[in-house]
Formats: sequence, C-alpha cells, structure tokens
Amino acid sequence: MDVIGLGFATVDVLARVPRLPQADEVFRLLGVSVQGGGPVATALVAAARLGAPAGYIGTVGGDDWGRFILADFERNRVDVSLARVDAAGSSMMSIILVDAATGARSILYDPGRIAEVVLGEGEAAAVRSARILHLDGWHITAAIAAARVAREAGVLVSFDGGAGEAWREVGALLPLVDVLVVARQFAERVTGEADPAAAGPLLLRTGAREVVITDGANGCWYWDSDGSLRQPAFAVAVVDTTGAGDVFHGAYIYALLHGWEPAQRLRFASATAALKCTQPGGRLGIPTTQQVLDFLKETT
Repeated sequence: MDVIGLGFATVDVLARVPRLPQADEVFRLLGVSVQGGGPVATALVAAARLGAPAGYIGTVGGDDWGRFILADFERNRVDVSLARVDAAGSSMMSIILVDAATGARSILYDPGRIAEVVLGEGEAAAVRSARILHLDGWHITAAIAAARVAREAGVLVSFDGGAGEAWREVGALLPLVDVLVVARQFAERVTGEADPAAAGPLLLRTGAREVVITDGANGCWYWDSDGSLRQPAFAVAVVDTTGAGDVFHGAYIYALLHGWEPAQRLRFASATAALKCTQPGGRLGIPTTQQVLDFLKETT
C-alpha cells in the first residue's frame, strides 16, 4: 500500500435541516445520509478515490455500525485486512445536523466502546512497506509505536491535528511526525498563538519537515525550512463542510506521493476539499483526480 492509516473510523448520520433547532422545536428534515467518517478513515477514502492504494489499521465494534464501516471502506477500495473487529464492542457514531442555508453544523457523538489497537508484527510490516503512515492521534500508544517503526524504515509520518481536543500524549507523537497538517484550533492550543503566521514556525520546531495550518474558508498556510506559502480557499457553493479537513489530508498525501511541489500540493488539496463541500457528508462529494484537475483548469 502507498498509504497506511491508523486511527478511528465512525459512522455519520447526517440530517439536513432548514436551521439548527432550539429546544422543543419540531420540523421536517430536508434529507438524510449515512456515510462513513473519521479523520484517518476519510483521508484514506479520499486518497484511494484519487488513485493511491490505501489500507486501514484500526478497530470497529461487532455491531451493525461496524459492519457498515468495513463495507464502506471496501466499496471505496481501502484495504481492511488489518482492521480488527471487537465482537463485544460498539462502534463510534455521530449524528450531524447540517443547516441547509449556511452549512453550519451541530454534532452529537457516541464514542463507542472498542478495544485499543495493538501494533503486532502484521501491522508493523504493513507500516514498513508503505510510503506514508497517516495518523490522527487515536489509539495513541499504537500510533506512537507505528510512528517509530515508520521512522526506522524511512517511511514518512503524516499527522492530522484536527479542530477537536488534542490528545494528552500528543506531545510524545509530534517529534515523530514529518508532515504536520493541523487545524488552526489545534495550532493555537499547542503553541498559544492565535495567528497562524506566528503558530506555523513554532510547530515547525517540533521536528516536522513541513507544517500546514488549515482554517476552512480562510484557506491554509505552509512552512518548511525554505520558507512559507499561503493558499486561499476556493469559492464553491457549500452544502456541508463535514470531513473537509480529512479530505484535504487525503489529497495532500496523494500529492506528496506524486512528488509535487508545495504550492501544487496546497492547491490540489484545497480544491479537493472544496469540491467535497458541494455535497453532504464527508465522503459523497470526494472527487476523482480528473474532476479536481478539471476544476483547477476552470478556476485558473
């Protein structure tokens, strides 16, 4: 596999509503969609749809949601031979209310109850044979172990620092990361700097060879030892931003695998995430590579 991901996978039940409800309100839904979700999981689906062979390391419950998660991976050509089923566990799931007028969301989630991933020899061998290991901080003990295996084997380590709460042990993982792509909220929590222009150079000191900070409609910023770049967000008719950051990661990984220059990587990943936002949910709108390239031609 070109990319191996270790992290959590979930099910997203997305409900489009005329507006986000207040207490005791009752109104008709505009649409419902059930899709796979999760930072690493959706990044892998994006990479696979773009054309990069991808495989998943993680655990799902032995319930209907767990079966849905695995089936959705397989539909999207993500290898799940190293996924484990916790027969007594329950899978993660979210109910996401999406304001049809603005794309704003309210998220209710059940973290489930699944066994932690143990990095066995099969998982370690898969990491060694990959070109990129992608992590989201879930199953942190196994993630740190996998990152060490990757470092010893010369495999790039990519980390998704999302907008949610940072894992307590993330400080032990960051020095093992080569490609650090984080949300603005994560960057602020770790560095204490609200301005991405100030936070980026500080994150670069953690040991990453390159840092990207994403901030939705405000675009993204990039730093490496040679300097910095800024990529504005693309203007599209936004339906739902769920999973946009995860899709950005998958597209960025695809671009890395093809050896593209930083400016080209940022532009491609930003366009891929923008196109995703034109459809509800984290996966329905993930484009093919040709669709992204056509979009970029039209916006030049």
